[in-house]
Amino acid sequence: MSKVVQKKNHWTTRVNECAVSKDARGELNVQLLGGAENGEFAHIGHVKESAVQYRHGKVSEGELLLEVETLSVSGLPLYDVLTVIKNCKGPIRLKTVRQGKGTTECPLCWSHGHSPQGSASSHGLSYAHALSASACFTK
Repeated sequence: MSKVVQKKNHWTTRVNECAVSKDARGELNVQLLGGAENGEFAHIGHVKESAVQYRHGKVSEGELLLEVETLSVSGLPLYDVLTVIKNCKGPIRLKTVRQGKGTTECPLCWSHGHSPQGSASSHGLSYAHALSASACFTK
């Protein structure tokens, strides 16, 4: 049986896990953008570093959001992602991935040869096609 050799720049090497607590007002202080209703995957927007309460790990602006509390959120509308977060108790576990810089590094498009930045439509993919390409996110 042969071993699977993973490239050093494979997207799975950039997966990040963290836990963030809500503040007294119930806010994460991490902006979420995108979502299926915009033809995009949910991703991290502005992070108020001075106000975020990390339990472990960190998130960075631009990272794609893969999971919230082990629930895959790839392809969900942003309002559903926010509802999941709103209903969480205690520190919220987030799994994100940094976007790649080259066409073979993008978790959405590495197998399709498309540009790694932007929405599904800017990749030249239909949204349904992008969803099938993202199935590897949670593996």
